[in-house]
Amino acid sequence: MGDVILASPLVRQLRRSYPDARIDVCVQERFAEVWRFDPNVSTLWEWDVHDPDATADDLKLSMRESLGGGQYDLVVDLQNNVRSRILRKGLGRDLVMLDKHRLEKLALVYLKRKPDVVMPIVDRYRATVAAYPLALDVAGPDVWTEQDRVQGYYGPDTRQRRSISTGGPLRIAIAPGAQHFTKRWPAERYAALCTMLTQVMDATCVLVGGPNDVAIGDEIVAHSSGRIERADGATSLASTIAALDSCDLAVTNDTGVMHLATARRLPVVAVFGSSVSALGFAPYGVPNTIVEVDLPCRPCSHIGRASCPKHHFHCMTKISADRVLSAITDFVN
Repeated sequence: MGDVILASPLVRQLRRSYPDARIDVCVQERFAEVWRFDPNVSTLWEWDVHDPDATADDLKLSMRESLGGGQYDLVVDLQNNVRSRILRKGLGRDLVMLDKHRLEKLALVYLKRKPDVVMPIVDRYRATVAAYPLALDVAGPDVWTEQDRVQGYYGPDTRQRRSISTGGPLRIAIAPGAQHFTKRWPAERYAALCTMLTQVMDATCVLVGGPNDVAIGDEIVAHSSGRIERADGATSLASTIAALDSCDLAVTNDTGVMHLATARRLPVVAVFGSSVSALGFAPYGVPNTIVEVDLPCRPCSHIGRASCPKHHFHCMTKISADRVLSAITDFVN
């Protein structure tokens, strides 16, 4: 989901640069909600890649029929994988594709050789269309809701968030899940953090995440005496967005919810374990801070792992709840 969300600034910039253009987006069906209400998108094409009957050729035929049998003037491939190559073939007169910097990633993961210049993924996406004139746009990602679309403006851009200095208890979103184990700060640390946030900052912690995160949420609630609200187990992006919009700050792992929080203009404190910001996936477009430890084995992967290859998991276990609380306090103040 993070990759999809981080593509939104490019689509917005293309719309501002070419206001009368037809700009279509094709995305896996499970991520379609990211784009469903975005006014910068003319047509949303949803592809259920797990449906054997939903072939690339059938989808391509539908897209071309919608163009009157013609082609797009430009196809921008931000995946550049086997599936996207099949879909894009013959679909447009011109084609640009993402440079995935594979050698740079391999050098970082296996040789620990950091790139001379760290380019955020948002900027790498924009670089695919560098040959085309673009209006200036340096803002972060967007994920529009139905309410945003109806009211005709992006709500997070106008929302005023509270802070300690203005008084009133904070609401802090806690996103403890992640697809890969090595990206998950331990649940007991999140439990301790929630206790401290309530005791020290009089904060309410709001757990956010999908159905796969419920067990982690149960563990946090069982081991914390903090003031906790449950918004985890969400089956729609809209539910998670509603929870995030009620908060003043998000504490997350390096995961899709982190990028969703930035899209809703929520300041972020992110806990990074096996991943590093040099891979390009740091929070983008909002005030943020990353809590991490410097270890010679980081990063051990560019996407995350099911277990620690060194069998110690120090990248996460050496980050205490006190340290994250200190980062939150300094950041908010």
